[in-house]
Amino acid sequence: MTKTRSTDDFAEATAKATQAVAGQPPERKRGVGTTLGRIGKGVLLAIPLIVLVIWTIAPFLVTFSVSLKGRAEVFANPGLIPQNPSLDAYIEVLSSPSFTRSFLNSLIVGVGTTALTLILGVPAAYAFARFRFRGRHLLLLFTLLPRLVPSLGIMVPIYRLAVAAGALNSLLTLIIVYTGTLLPLAVWLMVGFFQQIPREIEEAAAVDGAGLWGRLRYIVAPLAAPAMITIGVLAFREAWNEFTLVLVLTSHPGSRTLPYELYLMQGIEGIANFPGEAAFTILTVLPFILVYTRVEKYIVAGLISGSGK
Repeated sequence: MTKTRSTDDFAEATAKATQAVAGQPPERKRGVGTTLGRIGKGVLLAIPLIVLVIWTIAPFLVTFSVSLKGRAEVFANPGLIPQNPSLDAYIEVLSSPSFTRSFLNSLIVGVGTTALTLILGVPAAYAFARFRFRGRHLLLLFTLLPRLVPSLGIMVPIYRLAVAAGALNSLLTLIIVYTGTLLPLAVWLMVGFFQQIPREIEEAAAVDGAGLWGRLRYIVAPLAAPAMITIGVLAFREAWNEFTLVLVLTSHPGSRTLPYELYLMQGIEGIANFPGEAAFTILTVLPFILVYTRVEKYIVAGLISGSGK
C-alpha cells in the first residue's frame, strides 16, 4: 500500500512539473468554500440589478394597467391585472385632434432641436478639442455654467425676450430656446469624444490637401458618429419631455406639445380620466423607447469612447 501511494505521489508531481514547463498553472481542487463564494458574489451582483429593474419597470406596468381599465375600475380594482381589459382609452386618445396636433408639434420641435444642437455643437466642440488658445479651459467651464441654472430660473427672462420679439406661440422659438439650454451639455460631452480621435489621421488628410471643414466633415464626423448619435438622442429626449418652458412660451392650442397637452387633461373634466391620462402617457413614451432600442449600441459606444477624456 505504501508503494502504491508513492507511485500516486510521483505521478501527481510529474503532472505538476509538466504543467509548469508548459506554462500552465497547476490545477487546484475546487472546494465547497470556493463554490459558495462564487454563488455569494453572484447573488450580491444580482440583487442590485433586480432592484433596479423593478424600480424602473414598476411605474410603467402600473401606468399600462391603469390604461386598460375603466374609470370606475381604477378605484374598485387597485390590483395590477384589470378585470375587464379594454383599449377604449387608447382609442379615445388617438381619435383626439389635440393629441395628433401635439404629437406632430413635439416631433417637429424634437427633430429641429436635435439638428440645430448638432449643427452648432459639433464645430464648437471641435474647436475646444483641437485648437489651443488662452483661457480655453476656463471658457469651457463657463460654457457648462448655464446648464446648472434650473428652468424655473430662466422662465421670466425668456418670456420677456419672447414677448419683446413677438415670438410667442411659435415652434421655432421652442427650438431655439431648447437648443440654447442643451448646447452647454452637448459641447462639454463632445469635446471628450473629439479628443479621442488621433491627430495623425487629420494630419495625413491635411497633407493630402484636405481643408479644415473637409477634415471635419469627411473624417472627424464619421469617426464621431456614436458621439453625435448620443448627443442627438439626449437632445431629442430633452425637447420631447420639456414642460416648464413650453408652458410659458405657448398659449395657443396649435403650438402645444405633448407634455402640455397631458397637463391640460387633468382640468378638462370634473372627474379625472385616469385611464385616458395613462394611455396618453404610454403613447408619449412609446415612440422614444422604440427609437432608443434602435440606437442603443451607438449610445453605449459613444459614452465609452468619451469616458477617456
